[in-house]
Amino acid sequence: MQNTTSERVDDLPVIIHWLLQMQIQFLLDLELPTPHGNRQGLSYGQLAVLLLTYILTQADHRLCAVESWVRQHHQSLEMATGWSIRDKDCSDDRLADMVGILGSSENDAMIQVETVLGQHLVKAYDLSTDIARCDTTSLSVYHQPQVDNQQVEQALSPPLLHKG
Repeated sequence: MQNTTSERVDDLPVIIHWLLQMQIQFLLDLELPTPHGNRQGLSYGQLAVLLLTYILTQADHRLCAVESWVRQHHQSLEMATGWSIRDKDCSDDRLADMVGILGSSENDAMIQVETVLGQHLVKAYDLSTDIARCDTTSLSVYHQPQVDNQQVEQALSPPLLHKG
């Protein structure tokens, strides 16, 4: 009998699908240099997809926690991406290298990536301006009513007892 492993999939496939659809991997691999020769494994674009997936699913941006998270979701990540992910591919050192290169002022990688992403993701439409419509939707706002000092003193004072 084969060993069966179970992993929580949650929203991993959806997030990975959208990041790949946005071409994050392709754009970063196009703009960033290849990893240092001693750093075998995933490209910076692939690392970025895994890091962004981690950040979005865990609401955590610490690099040191990604490696254990990848190990915990290894099968799901490999199935969703189609990549062969090794144990040390997402070490904090490799992720720090990628983030350092992205944030360095030596190359304009981030500017280029943001420009292409904007062109790829944001769409503008030439809409007719012959007719204009006004949306008269109303809304209600609930807030603390303003009170003067006399009202505050009355609210805080003990109630008077009436005899009668």
